[in-house]
Amino acid sequence: MLSEQQQDGHLLTYPPAEPIGRAKRLLHVNGVTSSAERQIQDLETLVWLTLDRPLDIVGIHNSTSGYQGDLLESMMGKAELAQFWPERLSVDNDKRLQKYADMLKLLCERTLPPDTDILTELQQQPQNSAITLGDVAQKLPFDLDIVRKLPFIQNMNWNDFEAYLYGSYPAGTPRSIFRLAYEVVQGIRAGSEVIILAHSQGSIIAAQALHILQRFFHPYTKWIEALHCIFYGPAVMVDDLPPLLRPQTVLIQHRQDLVAEAFSNLRHVDLWSNLQNQVKSLMERSDSIFALGQEDSFHSARHYLGQLETPDSKQAAQLLQRLLIEDWQTNPVIQALGSTRIILESKPQ
Repeated sequence: MLSEQQQDGHLLTYPPAEPIGRAKRLLHVNGVTSSAERQIQDLETLVWLTLDRPLDIVGIHNSTSGYQGDLLESMMGKAELAQFWPERLSVDNDKRLQKYADMLKLLCERTLPPDTDILTELQQQPQNSAITLGDVAQKLPFDLDIVRKLPFIQNMNWNDFEAYLYGSYPAGTPRSIFRLAYEVVQGIRAGSEVIILAHSQGSIIAAQALHILQRFFHPYTKWIEALHCIFYGPAVMVDDLPPLLRPQTVLIQHRQDLVAEAFSNLRHVDLWSNLQNQVKSLMERSDSIFALGQEDSFHSARHYLGQLETPDSKQAAQLLQRLLIEDWQTNPVIQALGSTRIILESKPQ
């Protein structure tokens, strides 16, 4: 039996509804503190939501290391996303993004089993590969206790901190980022329509994967016509996405989802140069943030998937259901929702 951490980046399915090669494929990325067992329950819910128009449903597992660890991963992923904004893409960051695309190319040259350890797969590439893997990559997943004890964290800038924790890999959750990107490539190459459905931290993972995919496919752009993204309880904003993918993406947030609101408001904060202060603040507030993200909160996946017996939960699930079963290519209402954040209001009791 694999541990939770050993399943990071693995593919999960709901056993009674295994993929059978349908023309429409859903890739689900779970959020913070969601175990593999919890994600499989969410996949079951998605199977029932799409029963009228079935599609292949696969989970990309983002393993949890506890709430504080997941939050720190989220912050690191957000900080790296900021480096990829067109107005912030420096020469060094451009090279880094290209390195990720080259890694994805190596992965796509083979067929990966559902339980592949993505980082181990990359580390086994020939030494003459164009990809240089830093020694610190062996430390992944990073040890949060090490971060807490760093006496020099106040003196580190973003580049130093990034290099210390991640080496040559994407910040946050590299296994699930690469696995998601790999599955999108395989789906598009098979001629499938692909929907990325991501919750909470999963939306950060998806946004990072989209940047890598855009570089991977460049200069070919028609691939985006086969891809649509739905982020619920999102921890990203539209600005975090590649401009080409923004019209293909819908964000759904309840007005009282305070966790999504907190992450979405990280717009002009100089997070990347004062990361240590943000991490310190995040850790100090982690207990209160954890309370906001409990299973019956407005941020929980259970809320958005309709698993709670409340009118608000059922309303959110109905919206997700429409987005999942309707034809994005021909439905003018859904087409008009691209690049928007839908804010759900509570229904009167």
